[in-house]
Amino acid sequence: MRLLVVDFDYFFPLPQSPEDPLAPLFAWAHFETPYHLGEAWEGRALAFLLRGLPLPEARGWEGFWDRFSFAPGARLFYADSNALAFHPRVREGVEEVVLFDAHHDAGYRPLGEEPACDDWMVFYARQGVALKVFYPPWRDPAQEPEPQVPLERAVDPGGRVEGVFHRAFLCRSGAWVPPWADGAFFRFLEAAPLSKEALEPLSPRPFDLKALKRRVEGEALGLWIMERLLRPGQGPTFPL
Repeated sequence: MRLLVVDFDYFFPLPQSPEDPLAPLFAWAHFETPYHLGEAWEGRALAFLLRGLPLPEARGWEGFWDRFSFAPGARLFYADSNALAFHPRVREGVEEVVLFDAHHDAGYRPLGEEPACDDWMVFYARQGVALKVFYPPWRDPAQEPEPQVPLERAVDPGGRVEGVFHRAFLCRSGAWVPPWADGAFFRFLEAAPLSKEALEPLSPRPFDLKALKRRVEGEALGLWIMERLLRPGQGPTFPL
């Protein structure tokens, strides 16, 4: 039985070079905690808005499911955390996992007793399952440490994916993908041509972009005033 696993962070490009001027804006800590799933994203959004930059968005997910063939009766399980890709209902009878992800999820630190979002592939390897990961075209695999288990890795060449899949799993990865991309995630989920089953409660996260933009107006004015006070006789250097 073949399992297709898709992490939605595959569609959320990040700068890959530390020389990229936008790289500091993406220097985010990632932990699957309530804070990093929700509250942390407000400050991250403000870092873009205060600079007059658009919020980064998920891209390239439209038409993705058309690349695959699914067996009759194939089912899609979904959750926020990729750790649930090893849920008993997902892993039963699986002989091969094909992962589309910005990370190989095959271990980055000492392993715990239960699978986590960054090492669940190790648990499949322990059961003798064949593993393969396709990175998105924007991702530099050299930035990842070596997997802790045998794993075929490649950058996604695009086009049809060979073979038939008998089951699928999709995760939102809300600690990596911001709440303003939730609309795209749920449209992507709905577009999957499979029956669907949630493995944990999942709904759009609160995110008030209008309120943040009002806050930006006040912050920008305050920064302009501070610059004028600190640098008398000079024009403002902060873009309004």
